[in-house]
Amino acid sequence: MSSNRKLDAIGRNQSAYMLETASDYLRAAKVIWLQPNLQSVAMVNAAIAIEIILKSFISQPTNNMRKGTVGEQYEIKQKVHLFNDIAARIDRDIYDKLNFSRYCSFFEKNKALFVESRYPYEPSSRGGFNDEAIHVGIEIFNTTMRWYKESGNADPWVKAYPDVAGGPV
Repeated sequence: MSSNRKLDAIGRNQSAYMLETASDYLRAAKVIWLQPNLQSVAMVNAAIAIEIILKSFISQPTNNMRKGTVGEQYEIKQKVHLFNDIAARIDRDIYDKLNFSRYCSFFEKNKALFVESRYPYEPSSRGGFNDEAIHVGIEIFNTTMRWYKESGNADPWVKAYPDVAGGPV
């Protein structure tokens, strides 16, 4: 594969602004987790972050005036919220390269974490809390960030990370 084609393939699977957004949710989850009675809110933030990271691999830049800027917007053709469904749509070469298979049991066990955690007063909500989603989210984020950097992603936020506003995840 020529280097131009390789960079084009990478660009189609890297959505820097989505990764930046996910880092905000993860940093918030870490802070919120330590607050009394806010563990469910922390889990929701971690779940959103994981969903955003996974969706960043299957998103396409929206063709609008922000395309190609640091505030680029993205769209996902299919509405999905289940971790295992999103993960199944990621390009297999990238999925394998990033060793996301190590999270298969987490994706399956917590596939509806975002849906089941955001409304704790509903009968379908999950009971109990743990910080596993925060830890998994941080691992997935760090793995993805390393890949972005190694592949030469030119986004200013990616290049500056971990020296960004708010610091590293």
